Amino acid sequence: MPPAGVWKGELKVPGSSLAIHVSLDRAEEGVWSGAIDIPAQGLRGFALAEVEVSGSAVGFILQGIPGTPTFEGVYEEEEQCISGDFYQGGQQLNFELYFLKDDNAADTHVSEKGIQGEGAVGEWFGELAVGPSSLRLALHIFPDGGDSFTGTMDSLDQGANGLKMDSITFDDGKLTYRIDRIGGSFEGILNEDGSRLEGVWMQGGQEMPLSYRRIAEPLVQKRTQDLSGPFPYEQRAVTFRNELDGLSFAGTFVVPEGRGPFSTVLFISGSGPQDRDESLMGHKPFAVIADRLARRGVASLRFDDRGVGGSEGSVMDSETTSFANDAIAAIRFLEKQEEVDLDALGLIGHSEGGLVGPMVAVQDEQLDFLVLLAPPGEPLDELILRQSADGLRLKGVDETLVQRIVRDTRGDIELIKDLSLSRDDLVAGLRTRSEEIRENYDERVLEELGFTDAAFENSLKSVSTKWFRSLMQIDPSEYLDRVTIPTLALFGERDVQVAAGVNADILRASFEKAGNRAAMVHVLPRLNHLFQNCDTGSIEEYGRIEETFDEATLQLIGDWILNRGM
Repeated sequence: MPPAGVWKGELKVPGSSLAIHVSLDRAEEGVWSGAIDIPAQGLRGFALAEVEVSGSAVGFILQGIPGTPTFEGVYEEEEQCISGDFYQGGQQLNFELYFLKDDNAADTHVSEKGIQGEGAVGEWFGELAVGPSSLRLALHIFPDGGDSFTGTMDSLDQGANGLKMDSITFDDGKLTYRIDRIGGSFEGILNEDGSRLEGVWMQGGQEMPLSYRRIAEPLVQKRTQDLSGPFPYEQRAVTFRNELDGLSFAGTFVVPEGRGPFSTVLFISGSGPQDRDESLMGHKPFAVIADRLARRGVASLRFDDRGVGGSEGSVMDSETTSFANDAIAAIRFLEKQEEVDLDALGLIGHSEGGLVGPMVAVQDEQLDFLVLLAPPGEPLDELILRQSADGLRLKGVDETLVQRIVRDTRGDIELIKDLSLSRDDLVAGLRTRSEEIRENYDERVLEELGFTDAAFENSLKSVSTKWFRSLMQIDPSEYLDRVTIPTLALFGERDVQVAAGVNADILRASFEKAGNRAAMVHVLPRLNHLFQNCDTGSIEEYGRIEETFDEATLQLIGDWILNRGM
């Protein structure tokens, strides 16, 4: 039986793997064709070239991608498996595929068909290629009387939904819309049967091809752990003040049913301006954790970061050490709440929040325990370089190119760390370096990797801030080496933002140095930076995964908080 159908498997890259789907189809005249999905690289429905099936040998290439990725495998009919070697740019890796179903060119996950229709009104779905990745976009277009329309766009993988169109027209089969909030616009032509809009997305001086297909119903991102009341606990809207920095904060204080006082946790979010739920790509991980803990009798406080929601200030104009002051102000608030057990008051910090937690622990004796989720252990400048390299490897970039990019990025970071430079001087220096470095790279390769002018300008805004420059100065060991309270540190095995192996080892060494026998460090299998079960750990997966936070890890956190020291 020939290997026609849909196949699922993985491409084994150093230290990880890439999930892949392949569909193979044979026409009546015996000619083979197919398509491939590599979600971590933003490839979906990418047409295979030179598909050859001869006896047990199966091969195909990805034409037009740097290094011309080539698959050469063997089909084992009894095992329903295709396995072999993958080649790209001098690199050789292994791959394995297992049979899912008979395809026969029917609609599958790689199908690009839209339903037929008339006009622009309706629901549309498209994917915008951004470097080696892609963003899923949904359009909602409504009639507004006569020849007028209204509409919104959702950027599903960025969690940016309901972006209002400031202008929208549809005339003689041509749709145009503009969204001023993000500086983006689209122009596209409706095809003959009304199933597709073929056009161009324009943003930040860049033009990118974008095709929408008409869908029958609004696309809804399923979140299996979405919360809906009524809840078996009380949620209070509260405010507290950081008197040291003169800022007020807004948050949610969750009080379980029953008689207190209760074990209580304070949540500290990861990098960048975050709301109290640490909302990201449609997920609300802090809300989910707080819910599970409240149902087990643990109270909690989560609050909006500086400049977010009801909180004052600005994250980007602050130093990481200032966030420890915010947390200490929150602890002072909790001390005054009669429902809080002052002998069981802890902190849950995620990512950068896992750095802030130890900062607080060495300053405030009121804190009784820490739960650190994907906490950095290595110096932050080194962590950023590792993060960049691991992300590139996950996208299949040749190791020689990875090391070259890391070397050039290291030079940028050394400039960023030089606090004698004003922000204007730093920006000017980074621009000069960028111009000099880019002359040594093929522009087509840079665009395919997402290193565009627009991406550089966006990055420049972030790396030149007070927050980022201060972050690059920090070695977490300075604080971890002095943490003596009970601590549970958890890492996701497939985390590509805070590498589990190296950072877990550093935390173990720090706790040993501190003589902290009440510290536990665990690396949890198959989990990413958000503690979702995942295929690769890539950032592009976060919004596509329905699960917000692994249930077994939620149980582990609750068990540890309630039983610590026993």
